[in-house]
Amino acid sequence: MSTATRWTSTHAGSTTAERRRGVLLATALEYANRGWHVFPLTPGGKRPATPRHAVTDCDGSDPWCRNGHTGWEQRATTDTTRITRAWTAQAYGVGIACGPSGLLVIDTDTPKPGSTVSTSGEGTLAALAADHGGAEGLPATWTVTTPSGGVHRYYSTGHLTTTLGNTAGRLGALIDTRGMGGYVVAPPTVTDAGRYEVTADAEAAPLPAWLVQHLTTRPAAPTRVHELRPVTHHSAYLRAVLAKEAQHVREATEGGRNHGLFAAACCLGELIAGGSLTESEAAGVLLDACAGHIANGAFTEAEAWQTIRSGFRRGAAKPRTAA
Repeated sequence: MSTATRWTSTHAGSTTAERRRGVLLATALEYANRGWHVFPLTPGGKRPATPRHAVTDCDGSDPWCRNGHTGWEQRATTDTTRITRAWTAQAYGVGIACGPSGLLVIDTDTPKPGSTVSTSGEGTLAALAADHGGAEGLPATWTVTTPSGGVHRYYSTGHLTTTLGNTAGRLGALIDTRGMGGYVVAPPTVTDAGRYEVTADAEAAPLPAWLVQHLTTRPAAPTRVHELRPVTHHSAYLRAVLAKEAQHVREATEGGRNHGLFAAACCLGELIAGGSLTESEAAGVLLDACAGHIANGAFTEAEAWQTIRSGFRRGAAKPRTAA
């Protein structure tokens, strides 16, 4: 019997809202016991509940940001006291920060109506696995289904000496991965789209070597060496650049949204290459800025990630620093 089920059975006299908070709390604690770092998601949604400001608006007034902007990944925790305090206050959804948790989550999706892609992410992943030992090439692991019909497979990366980030489409169409800098919505979270459900209650299996090989980035040899400076509170110039590029993305109109996102990513990619900005900070700003376009169906989050990565790569060819 899971922790959440035990909580429900022993609190039968509680109100519906109390039971809901209790189940979410019990599950968040269960994840923390596995070593998975959790953080609250907005009730009914998929976005982090904190921080309530973007990196471009961080002025240090949030106690968490006294030494620089602290995002959801840095706030994710296994601390039972903090977890209890958060989920006792409100029925937050449960997010799992993949990087700190030592996880790489493979996210397969289904074709959207009108899409030119005919094969599901599951079908593509199965074909890949068939070339690497079939069922043995894709070992059983903790698995979740999403409201859209997608599947999340959680794999452990604790045995690796390399860090894996997020990818969109690298393994094939309708297959994304979440690693360092990424998170997943975890059961029993319920969003406006539906419920996330566990379909295979198992330990997270080690990520297979063939998948590591597919996902490992092989960067080109640098043409120049840049001193990387720690990013704390940004200079006024850098804050202005971030705000300007975010505004360009938000205000892009139909027909120019993807290009606007790419252009902004190119600009910030130059600053990343110059050491003035980290990739995770830049990606966070751009993903926040294009959230409205994603919600309106202009493009998917996976497509946004792909555009951002492409822009970062283009910008890396012209590194510059912020004054």
